[in-house]
Amino acid sequence: MKLLLCALAALAIPPAAHAGTPQAAAPRTVEVLDGPVAAAIDAQLTAAAEQRGFGGAVVVEMEGRTVLKAGYGYADREAKTPFTADTTAQIGSITKTFTALAASQLAAEGKLDLHVPVRAWLPGAAEPAAAATLNQLMTHTAGLDDYCGDDFEPRTRAELLTRCMALPLKQPPGRSLYSNLGLSITAATVEQASGQDWVSYLRTHVWAPFGMTRTGWTFPGAPRAGFAIGYLNDKAQPLISDQIAALHGADWNLKGNGGLQASAADMQRFYHGLMAQPEAVRALVLSPHAPGETPDVREGYGLFFRVDDQGRTLRAGHGGSDGTFFSYLALFPGRDAFFYFAGNNGETPARDELKGVLKTVQDALPPVR
Repeated sequence: MKLLLCALAALAIPPAAHAGTPQAAAPRTVEVLDGPVAAAIDAQLTAAAEQRGFGGAVVVEMEGRTVLKAGYGYADREAKTPFTADTTAQIGSITKTFTALAASQLAAEGKLDLHVPVRAWLPGAAEPAAAATLNQLMTHTAGLDDYCGDDFEPRTRAELLTRCMALPLKQPPGRSLYSNLGLSITAATVEQASGQDWVSYLRTHVWAPFGMTRTGWTFPGAPRAGFAIGYLNDKAQPLISDQIAALHGADWNLKGNGGLQASAADMQRFYHGLMAQPEAVRALVLSPHAPGETPDVREGYGLFFRVDDQGRTLRAGHGGSDGTFFSYLALFPGRDAFFYFAGNNGETPARDELKGVLKTVQDALPPVR
């Protein structure tokens, strides 16, 4: 998605600064609160909801058990609907993690070769992008432009393969350059290799087997009460699933790279489903595959890897934002921890809350070995 800052990969964690309209006596829905780490985060987000207009949810696992699972503030201020861990909210560019998992599953099954130009699966695809491999597309090292039009500018699959893939490279392949377009091309390749459209593939191979019942692309007929409304400068924004549905399938500026919605509870199910994948799949998704834009970051498939000066992974994660919603997924390899955060009150204020929450989690984890 266009407003994601890929610097989220190396998210610095200074003390949080805050902004937003106070929401006195904001709701707080706690399913699990266990221990001092959870208590500290709960106190911060309770204050954020009551004093700074925050609405969102968080899930924290440490040592294999859930220590915090809760929602804060309003998912819908006008309807006074509380934000809970089951509220479906936009995950932005974390959509890329799902697309990368799909490609990794197909690669592990021998249906895709991640190091062969995608022209092998996309007949008629235009150069120069047709020469890119999935490894390059998923690690943002293909040299592609970031996008091929605005998120909601109509774009068909055929236009993606011709007009968009024909765009001149922004730089020679090999160095990191964040590209939403690259993950849309990956999604088209997943469709060709699997014989299913991208959404159907995710539904049958990820969402359903992982038990993710509050995740999707569009939600025809679903009750509005289950969705979070985004607030930009305190003004309610339309649901992204409605905007996508209005494109009537010409949604390829977003498909594969952004636009999914999920609940925090579903994102925890995603983590467990990912960790239960066959070793060949986990090895692809949970390993870095290329240098990042800075020395302390490595590019993976749908994840960025923050590393220390010895090259050891501190965390793997991905953020997502459209300027209104802000979400962040983090795994801590070797330390048996997981973290998911989502906020609906604008990227900057929600990201500021994240910094404090993430610091609390990281400070409590054992050292990397």
